[in-house]
This record gives sequence, structure tokens and C-alpha cells, in this order.
Amino acid sequence: MQTTLATDVKFLLKDPRSTEPTLVSLIYRYDNRRFVYSTGQFVDPYQWDTENQRAYANQKNRTERHQHETINAHLDRHRAALVRVMNGIQLAGLPLDNPLIKFHLDKELGRVRAAKPAPVKEEDKETFLGYISRFVEDARAGRRLNAKNARFANGTLKNFMKFRNILTDYQANTRHPINYDSFTLDFYDRFKKYLTTQGHSLNYVGAILNGVKMLLKQAYREGLHHSTDFQHKDFRKIEEEVDTIYLSNEELANLYALDLTNDVRLDRVRDLFLIGCYTGLRFSDYTELRPLNISFGGRILSVTTQKTAARVSIPLNPNVLEMLDKYKGVPPRTMSNQKFNQYLKELGKVAGLTAPVERTRTQGGIRSTLTAQKWELLTTHTARRSFATNAFLAGVSPVSIMKITGHKSETQFMKYIKVTGEQNARLLLEHPHFGGTGIPVPTALKIA
Repeated sequence: MQTTLATDVKFLLKDPRSTEPTLVSLIYRYDNRRFVYSTGQFVDPYQWDTENQRAYANQKNRTERHQHETINAHLDRHRAALVRVMNGIQLAGLPLDNPLIKFHLDKELGRVRAAKPAPVKEEDKETFLGYISRFVEDARAGRRLNAKNARFANGTLKNFMKFRNILTDYQANTRHPINYDSFTLDFYDRFKKYLTTQGHSLNYVGAILNGVKMLLKQAYREGLHHSTDFQHKDFRKIEEEVDTIYLSNEELANLYALDLTNDVRLDRVRDLFLIGCYTGLRFSDYTELRPLNISFGGRILSVTTQKTAARVSIPLNPNVLEMLDKYKGVPPRTMSNQKFNQYLKELGKVAGLTAPVERTRTQGGIRSTLTAQKWELLTTHTARRSFATNAFLAGVSPVSIMKITGHKSETQFMKYIKVTGEQNARLLLEHPHFGGTGIPVPTALKIA
């Protein structure tokens, strides 16, 4: 990705031969194209330093000097804004064109002015459901970037549309209208109960509530409504810790050694899954690895993650290098997440991952514990959980692991990994405190 530098931004006078103050234009060239933008600043041509592209600020007259210093400050502001915009657009991977650059530069400089509102009939006002559709459409077109100035992940946008469809069904089934003023604490309770009676798990209900709250917050920031109940502490995401699985190093080694030469499909699924288990990357990231991601003599993998746009560097397990070498540096062709999960369970069954696993969860408002064989619970996310848990059990510090997994707090990270009480006790046996070393022996008490 090409990075835009301050030196790439130029300033030229619109009419250098004018006898009166003329407009200073910002000029940026890219892909054999030219972007021209008005800075709104005017200067007399004889007061313009062509070489440095600045207004002369060495006048003896304080008033004139101050005016030209102000002009130069505005030019610096425009230059810095364009650099931020261009790097954000390029990081998001958007196709460059002048209208897109102008749209984001206007926004960055605060030049987006609200048009004088025309009289709008009540029935013509955009609904919250309509806003969600427009939000997703703008995001897909690159007109809307996330908080990190990067493009929204496709999975995130799909979830937003899923939330919209759920709200639409709720409105049709309950006859409760979905308007901005509908999102009260009473709505929260009714909607939560509705989702629960639909048989959804507690965590899925929580994800929907959290997504709706996020979109309401965004619409509020854009001045589309003034309802604030969604900010109440009781209008919150609900969640529970669910028993999920990970694969131990021994299980991963057995999976790696499994002979699948007669089943190309499962061989490909196994290799992709193990790359995730040994790197901790998400499915969307480890399926896009390329030779250029590997450095330091083949020992370090560096990649910018799609979901968070974070740059992570991961020490490579030799097994990963062997698998990448098997496919000439490029991971095997991938498939949809849904198909991959289906084949992954088939692979787990073939690999003999039949150990019984108890799983407790709240489904449809009822908390129950079920027993399943381990292969039945395998998903693409098992890879990240396996990486984090195995690294933790090996004694790698949580902070180092979190730099790869992207967890923001150790509290969240400890919920993420799967360590039993017995495993935790075994780890503590290695600690000097529990090993009896380094503890002073108390002297005998003297009785007077």
C-alpha cells in the first residue's frame, strides 16, 4: 500500500498573473490523475513564495505578517487533512477517485454543511430500518468508514442487515412499530422476551441488543433522533460464559500427522484449520496469507487484520511453514465459513475427537447442560481459542498473547481461554510460592 506524505501535497495559485489576490488551490496527483481543491485562502501573487509554496511571512508590518501566517496555518491544516484522508482511504482498500477524496476531505475539514431542510411529510421521514439500510449501503461504497478510519468488515455489515431483518420480523409479529421513539426501556424488555421465545441463545440475544444499541448511538450522533433511553445502564448487552472447547497441543499434533492423501477436501480443511490454531488469526485473515507476510528468515508472520486493522506479528510454528510450503507459500483455496464449519466437524470425527464434552448454555430462556462429542463442537473460532489457551498453558505471558489476539483487557482474555481448575493448579505448582522455595522459615516463638 502506497503511503501519502506531506511532500506529495502541493499548493498553487489559481491565477499567478493576477494583479489582485488570487485563490490558493491544493493539488494532489495520483494514478496519473489530478485532484484540485480550494483552500479558501487568497494571496497577492507578488506575496507568494513559489519555491516553498507559502505566503511570505517576513513583512515588517505586523498586521500583514499576521495575515500571511494565518494563511500558511490554513494551508498546513489542509495538507495534514489530505494526508490523513488519503492514508485512511488507501488502508481501507477503496478505489480512488476525485469525488471520494473530496467527500472525505470535506468531512475531515468540517465543510459538510447540512442542507436547508425541505418540508418533509411524516410518512416520508427515514425510519430506523431505512437508516440501517443506508448505513450499510454507504459503508459498502466506502462513503462511511469505521472508528479506525478503515472499511467495515463484510461480516459486520452482514450482521447489521441481520439485525434489520430481525427488527422487521418483530414489528410484523408483535405489531409494535419500530420508530426512533420506540426504543424505550419497555421496548428493551419486550424485544428481549421476544427474542428469547424465538429460541435464541442468551449470547445471541445479547449480540442483537448490542448491535441495535450501537446503530441507535450512531444515528443519535448524526442528529437523526433525540431518544436517549438506549444510553440507560439497563439497556445493555446480556451475556453468559459458555463452555467452549479448544484442542490441546497433543490433539493438534495428531491432527497434523493424520494421513489424508486420499481425501483432498479434508486435507485442505485440516491444513487451513491448523494454520489458524498455530497463528491465532481469524478465519478471514489466515485464509489470505501470502509469502510477503513472512519475514525474519521465515520465523515471523506479520499481517494487518481485516476486522480491527491492527498490525500483528506472530512467531511461526515450523508446522505452519511446512504447510505453506506445501501450497507454494499461499494457503489452500478457502470456502465459506459455514461450509468450512461443516467440513471441520467431519474432519474431527475422522480424527477421532470423540471425547465427551459437557456444554451449559441458556437457550430460549432455559439453562441446560448437554453432552456432545468434541468433534460436534468444532468451529473456525476453535482455532483462535486453541492458540490462546495452549500459549497460556505453555507459560507465555497474557500480555504477549493479547498482542496477537487483540484482547483489550486481561479480564476479557481470561474469559476467552479455556483452563480447567486442575490445569491452573498444575501451572501454579511451578510458581516458587507453591513450590516452597523463597519462603522464609518462621523462627520459633519465644515465650516469656
